[in-house]
Amino acid sequence: MKSRRRLNRFFFLFWFSFFSTIIPRPIQRVFTRSIGTLFYLLMPKSRLGIKANLRVIGKGAWGDKEIAARARRTFQNYGQYLLDYMVMSGLIAEQKGKMVARELGQKHMVKALEQGKGVICITPHLGNWELGGLLLAFKGADLYVLTLDETDAKTKAFRERMRQQKGIKSIYINPEDPTPAAILEVVKVLKEKKVVAMLGDRAGNNNTIGVPFFGRTTSFPMGVATLAMATGAAVLPVFVVLKGGKYWGIIERPIYFQSPSRKEREQAIRQGMEELARVFERYIKEYPDQWYNFYPYWPSVTGDEVP
Repeated sequence: MKSRRRLNRFFFLFWFSFFSTIIPRPIQRVFTRSIGTLFYLLMPKSRLGIKANLRVIGKGAWGDKEIAARARRTFQNYGQYLLDYMVMSGLIAEQKGKMVARELGQKHMVKALEQGKGVICITPHLGNWELGGLLLAFKGADLYVLTLDETDAKTKAFRERMRQQKGIKSIYINPEDPTPAAILEVVKVLKEKKVVAMLGDRAGNNNTIGVPFFGRTTSFPMGVATLAMATGAAVLPVFVVLKGGKYWGIIERPIYFQSPSRKEREQAIRQGMEELARVFERYIKEYPDQWYNFYPYWPSVTGDEVP
């Protein structure tokens, strides 16, 4: 399953690390468009996966040519994400304007932190989620990132070095066998009034709930709801998307998973997860070529292309 769902990240990171040191940002887009188009052509399974997802997102509004163009842009944008990922390790707060145009919704974070129950920031695989963690760290957030344990040791080591340089801590989990120790550590962090960041659009185990998502009942991971219920932490949907060559960081209003009784717990979880799915859908619909799931997110849908 994992091999289907991810590109060879270290292969990409190795080359993008090299090119990020020699290509000035004003002309990086030329490079990422070229290299993104190349991988679009060389990776038929990933291309088909992106096209299949775009067919669902577009709900019939896009023809084959439009879907192909958007799929190509997805590869190109992912190339820009990887290039920026390499540059981020040397980015400091005073220079973030080189990459970030605007930051919106800070009041939601301030209000959530004032409640003293910790904050859970959650985002899909959209835009540049790693940069989102960096922006929070720049503002002084005591940030822990809930992270899938990386099978590639080199990729894991690189990511860990970059985060540690910025004061960001990682909590590693195995989605197919989530250990109680990892979950207890997250609960402890939230009860200490700190911030936990996580991705929330891929179901990695059986702890899921079916919610409406682009007109289809889709399994979403329920970990965020479980943690929020256990701690009372506010859940903030956050997004970092590329607009006009720079990123916009956006914090949406909080979602609360609260129930006055155990009987109403299931309803509260469903309502909260459905609201989260609606927010994710709104942003993915607006930026479909920045949603980086290079496999058929809905397995019953195909890219309608002969590999």
